[in-house]
Order: sequence, then C-alpha cells, then structure tokens
Amino acid sequence: MKHLYILLLCLLTTGGLSAQAEIVGTVMDSTGTTLPGANAVLLRSSDSLLTNFGTTDNNGAFRMQKVPAGDYLLRVTFLGYERPDQSLQITGEDQYLGLGDLKMYPAGFFLNGVEVTADRIPIRMKGDTMLYDADAFAVGDNAVVEDLIRRLPGMSVDASGQITWRGKAINEVMINGKPFFAGNSTLLTQNLEAKSITNVEVFDQKTDAEEISGIDDGNENMTVNLEMKDEFKAKVFGEIYAGYGTSERYQGGGKLFRISDVTQIGVLGTINNVNQVGFSGDEISGFNGSSGRGRGASWRGPEGNLPFDNGSATGQNRSIATGINFGRSFGKSTQFTADYALFDRNQIQQSTTLQAFNRANDQRVVETMEGNATSQYSHQVGFEYRQKVDSTSILTVEGAAYVSGGENETVALTNIKNAGELVDNYSVRELNNNERPGGQISVKYNKGSGGGRRSFMTGGGGKPSRTFEVGIDASYVENQSDLDLLTEGLDETSSEFLGALINGTQFQNRRTNTTTLKGNLRYTEPLGDKWRLRLGTGYNLDRDEGDYRFNFQEAESINLLDRDWATLEGEVSFIRTVGKGGNLSLGTTYEANTLTLNGDEARDDNYNFLLPFIRLRKRLKKGFLSVNLSSSSRAPAISQLQTIAEPNASGSSTIGNPDLQPSRDTRFSSFMFFNDQFRAVSANFNFNATYTDDAIGSDVVFTDGQQIFRPINVGHAWQGSGFVGATIGVNAINGEFRVEGRVSGNRGIGFVDGEEQLNTTISSTVGANITTELNEDSYFKFGYDLNNYSNSFESENNRGSRADISQLTHNLLAQFELEVNPKWRFESRFLYSIFAASSFADQEAIPDLRVSLEVRPFRKKRHFFRISASDIFNQNTIINRSVNSFVTTESTSDGLGRYFLGTFHFKI
Repeated sequence: MKHLYILLLCLLTTGGLSAQAEIVGTVMDSTGTTLPGANAVLLRSSDSLLTNFGTTDNNGAFRMQKVPAGDYLLRVTFLGYERPDQSLQITGEDQYLGLGDLKMYPAGFFLNGVEVTADRIPIRMKGDTMLYDADAFAVGDNAVVEDLIRRLPGMSVDASGQITWRGKAINEVMINGKPFFAGNSTLLTQNLEAKSITNVEVFDQKTDAEEISGIDDGNENMTVNLEMKDEFKAKVFGEIYAGYGTSERYQGGGKLFRISDVTQIGVLGTINNVNQVGFSGDEISGFNGSSGRGRGASWRGPEGNLPFDNGSATGQNRSIATGINFGRSFGKSTQFTADYALFDRNQIQQSTTLQAFNRANDQRVVETMEGNATSQYSHQVGFEYRQKVDSTSILTVEGAAYVSGGENETVALTNIKNAGELVDNYSVRELNNNERPGGQISVKYNKGSGGGRRSFMTGGGGKPSRTFEVGIDASYVENQSDLDLLTEGLDETSSEFLGALINGTQFQNRRTNTTTLKGNLRYTEPLGDKWRLRLGTGYNLDRDEGDYRFNFQEAESINLLDRDWATLEGEVSFIRTVGKGGNLSLGTTYEANTLTLNGDEARDDNYNFLLPFIRLRKRLKKGFLSVNLSSSSRAPAISQLQTIAEPNASGSSTIGNPDLQPSRDTRFSSFMFFNDQFRAVSANFNFNATYTDDAIGSDVVFTDGQQIFRPINVGHAWQGSGFVGATIGVNAINGEFRVEGRVSGNRGIGFVDGEEQLNTTISSTVGANITTELNEDSYFKFGYDLNNYSNSFESENNRGSRADISQLTHNLLAQFELEVNPKWRFESRFLYSIFAASSFADQEAIPDLRVSLEVRPFRKKRHFFRISASDIFNQNTIINRSVNSFVTTESTSDGLGRYFLGTFHFKI
C-alpha cells in the first residue's frame, strides 16, 4: 500500500500538460506510392507565419510536434507534384491529429480544371475523446456500422457484436449524442448503414453528477457516439428481408428507422429458425438499459442476458423478437425516450456434459447426456426523462417494467465415475416453470452553483462551483419457480440434504420477492482552485422475502425466510485537479450495516465497515492512465441462506447456510493506453485484482451419486484479471498486425469432504491476427488464439502435493471479404478449432466453414440477394469449455448442421 501511494504522488508531481498537439501524415502520389523527402510546413492562417515543419521519412511519413492551438494552413511540396493547401483548426483540447494519406498530383494537374475533394483528417483526439472521420475509412456499399468499426484503429468487434476500444468494452452506442434503443450497441451497429455516418466518437460518458461537478467517480462508461450525415436525417430508412433454405430453414423480418435532430423512431422485428436468437445481436437481452448516465443502477431485467449467438446458438431454436423505440427532444434542454421489447424463443437441444471434480483422494467425472425442450418469453418496457432545468442543474427520471418466464423439460442420464470406475448411474426427468415480473424507478437531481463550473470541468482557470446531488431508487421483483423432479436408479435411498436428488418424484415451489430502496445525498465544496471537499450520506435497504416448499411422498417441508440488509453510510473525500482533464480523489466511506433474518431462522447482527478509496485519472502525452483502489461490503444473498437444496439433473445441488457472514472486498484496477499515430502503433493495458476478507467459499460433499455445494465463510480469497494488447500498422501489406493476451482467475480456500483445499482457477487467452486490405472493399484476415483453462487443488494436509486439471483449445481463423465488382461480393469464414485431450475428455477437432455470395442486380437500387451456406462440413457440433471453483466443465451440443439459405433484402 505504501508503494502505491508513493507511485500516485510521483505521477501527481509531473504537472499539467500545455495545449499542444502532434500532427502526423503520410505523403503519396495519386497511385498510392509514398514520397520520401517531401516537405510539410505549417503556416499560421492570419499572417502565413511559419509555425512548424517536417520532412517525410523513407515511408513517406512526417511528424510535427508541440503545435499550439490556432488556425493553420498545411502546405506539402515535392518536386514535380502539387496539392492544394489544407486548412487545419487545432483547439486546446487536441492532443494529436492523424491526417492519414495526403495525395499529391503531377504539376499542372489543377490547371486542367480537375476538382479534387479536400483531404480528410481520419483520426483526431480532442481531450479524452477520440474522433474518427467515417468517410476516411472505406467499406462496402452495403456495409453496416459494425463493418466500419472493425476498420477503425484501436477498435475491434467480437462474434457476438461486443465492441472494444483499446481492450476496454464499449458499454453504450449513441446516435447524434442521444441514447437509442436504451443505448444497446448491437442494435445500431449491426443494422445502421455505414454510409449514413460522418463521425465516430469514443469517450468516457459522464454521469449527471460528473457533468455538473467535474468530479470523476472512478467508474468508466466507455461510449461510442455516431454522428449522422444531414442527408440521412429525417428520412425513413431500413430494410425488409425474407429467406428460405434447405432443411426447412427460414428467416424473415425488417427494421425501419427515422432519426432527426428532434425525434428518433425505430421498429424492428424478426422470426427465424436459423439460431439467430433476437435480431442480429443480443439487443433484446439488454433492451431496457439506461442511457448510461446513471450508472448507479442497472435497468436490465432481473433475468439477466438472454442467450445469443449469431447463428451458432446450441440446439435448434425458433426465435421471435420485436422492438419499438421512440425518442424526442424538447428544445435544447429536455429529452425523453421510451422503448418496448418482446422476445419469444423455443429451443430443442441434445447435449453431453462432462464435469471433473477433484475429491480428497481421487477424481470424480460426471457425464450427463440430456435432451432439453425450452420455451422463454420476455416483455420489457422502459423510459428515460432527462431535463437540464437551468444552466447549473439536471433532473433525470428512469423507469422500467418487465415480465419474463418460461418452462423447461429435461430428460437426463447421468454416469458417475470415481478414478475411472463407475459407481452410480441414474436418470432424471425435470419439469421447471418460472415467471419473474418486476419494475424499477430512479430519480436523480444534480445542481451546481454556476459560475466556474465549465472552466473547472475542463481544468482551466476560474473559481470551481459547489454542487449538490440527490438520488432515489426503488425496485421490486417477484421470482417464482415450480420444480417437478423424477429420479430413478439412484443408489442412495435417502439423503441428509433436504431437496437433493432422491428416488421418486419430488416437488419444489420457490418464491422470492425482492424490494430495494436507495437514497443518497452528496455535497461538494471548492477549497481553492485545485482542491474540493466532498461529503455524502445515504441509506439502502435490500429486502428479500422467501417461501421455499419441498414435497416428497406426501410429506411437506417449508422454509420461510425473510432477509433485510440495511445500510447507513457517510462519505468524506478530497479531490484535487491533476493537470488537464485529470484528478486525484482520496477519501473513505463509513457503513453501519444490519443483517436481519426472520422466519425459520432469526438473526439481528450489526456490522460496521470503514471503506477507504483512492482514484487517479491522468492524461499522458500520448495516452491515458487510470488507477483505482476501493473497498466495499457484500451481504450474503437469500439463496445462500435458505436451507432447502436446489438440485439439477447432473446431480449437483446447492443448499444455503443461514450462518453466513458478510464479506469485504478491496479492489485495485488500472488502465493505460498509448498511441503513436506517427509510428502506427497503439498499445493498451488493464489489470484488476480483488482481495476478499471473510470470503464466501464452498464446502463440497460427495455422496455416491451427487455433489452437494454449501457456502461457508473462509479466511480470504483473491480474484484478478489482466489484458494487454497492441496494434501495429504494416505498410508492406497495407494492413495491420494485432496481438493480445488476457487472463482471469481466482484463488481461495474451500472444503472437500471435510478436508481443506486451496483451489486456484485460471482462464487465459493469447492470440494474434493479421489483416491485409486488397482494395477499399476487400480484405483477408488470418488469426490464431490459444485458450487454456486450468483448475488446481492443493490439500491443507499435504501442501506439496498438487492435482491439476487443464484444458487447451486452439482456434485458427481465415476470413475474407472480396468485392469482385459492384454487383458481386463473396464472403467466407473458416474456423478450425482443436479441443485438446484432457484428463477427462478426448480430443476433438471441428472445422467450421461458412460462405456467402451477395448479388446486387439493380443498378440504382441497393436491394440485394444473398445465398449463404453454413457448417459446410456438417459437423453439427458445438463445444464449450469453462472452469469454476472446484469443477472443470466441457459441454458438447448439437447445432443446425449443414444448410443453405437464400435471402432477399429489400432496402427502404
């Protein structure tokens, strides 16, 4: 801890940054040949005074450093060539300008009356905002925003549509500075045309409190904002599509948008049986997310994310989804958005799951072969009202209501092997019905004293303002689940764990009603130009009412349990401005907590915590640094306290422990990125670690045919994750090389059959890919990644003895998109996955080839016909591997197999 504070103080003493920028560019002729030795000079617009200059290197690149804010003319000269002067406006917020390729033309070219469009600035960094000029990054005529984002330096998109910027996940995508479909990213990026976008901005969106006070709360909400071109505003656009293929595969749907400076409307719908769960992304799963400004509450439904994989979901799925969004601005100060989503899904799946457990003296492998028939539904409606009451205050009201549920029927056969020897096998038929209605509302009001608010937010001069913040949140949700379980063939004739598997038919009815109430007040007082004092208080109540009933052979057991976790807190902190756009926060929160249990168990315990924190955000010359150290308390959930076991078909049951104590987490997180546009190199790094006192671990008991997990308090535990990545531009191949690695894991004590074990789980990935562009609309990509999942166990009685379970997966990717001509486009993706053999699973190799041909027969219209082929090698196999405390898992499921699909897209 001492060294960490010394590091932060050293960073603090480095001082602020002056308003100076770096300009880089590459000079080439009209054929794309670079021009070494060209001269670039920067002239002040007002009087043509020479301000800066540079000469291109062997790669045709030049760099100008420490350019002050102002209006300039960029003049590039090379013997036998000419080009018009380019106007540049550099503000005090600009850190660097990446001008991209600057083309020169033969001398006398402009005397022939040829008009050349002005050069664009592809990349520009203003303060903490990265700006990309969309038109400077060419994509195909029918490309969507997701295709554009993949081409932007430092940004990537994974198979599910998740966007990352320099290794950090993008939480929200906005349109024209406003939330759209609750800020859901894939809904916009996979449906909005790339040609409608003029600029892409990436920034850490501030909450209302941060915007008013200028105080960073230490949490990041990385956001992408898409600025639309004027010609696409206030026009209805979208598409309607329908397709049919072999094996009776079909898909149909459409989306219509109308976006202007005042209103935004979106309507989407889809129905298909090609495993596209939702639209073309997981937008329905997080449909009612807030705009991102009030990050204190999550407005996703309590059911969490609905499963999604774009055509690779397990089993066979029929999906229906509909979404409606409406947004309107009232003047310049008020904005209202509302949305509704419907989701309905039927799934049939055959799967085999292998689970490896390390017992005290041997290894247990549980093999479960099961068939599932599942139906799910969800209705969600949400709204947000945001008003700037005056120049110094903001009012925000958010709300959501939802109901979700479904039913599942599972028939499973389970084999239990200890040290390779079969010790039990049995069958289970499970019927499960559930429903979860609920609602939430949040009101936040932030007010400043005016005057110096703007200058303080930007780190400039002027007197800082005092601010006041009040917030109220409330939510209610009912969780209802009915279980009908028939077990046959289990060697155990009875169980000491009520609710675990037992031969015969058991019924369980589980009800939990959850109410959450939160209120907080915060006040900030300036202490001079650099320092601020922040005081806060709040009260939180988290109440669960549980009713759990177990019936077996006409005997009934009931567990009634109510749990209250009440928190009264106070906060004191000091905030210091660090340079330009940065700050340091030092403070502590005091919590007085009460844990109350009523019903079959009774407790009334008080817990007091002192929770210090320190946060640093600092802009570097070519990057950004963020370091946070914080602490928090965590109460046991009611599911961890109730005493009727919840079983599943594979024989793993969880049962609560009413004696659990709260735990305390201490978290360290850091993030840093570096970007050298001149050398076409960017790198980023983040690291997170959590140390937990009174951690909740597992006490695992193995019977002949089951694994019973019971939570207990252990001394401490660790969790951590890290990421490092770099992107390097390679002129020789007109492309880039990306490399990245990530690791996550946890380490803690648990008990296995009464014996203490130290369990360490690690998941790691190392990968690289190289992309080369053939032309503006075509590229090749080749990549490889290695995934390792490991689970190690060390006995307390024999610390030198370790038992390890490890799984390796290799993925090789070859992908290309080829624009043959304006009427023909060919796309292909080949993924070869090797699931290496482990101590409990054999090796599998799965080649997955997908191809599509896009035909555009209409000269002026953008309608097109797409013929696609999936799983050409007809593997019909989807394998997933994972690692958790005390268990390592491999699941193998069926998919759709090989099929061909023809789809016509009618553009509007």
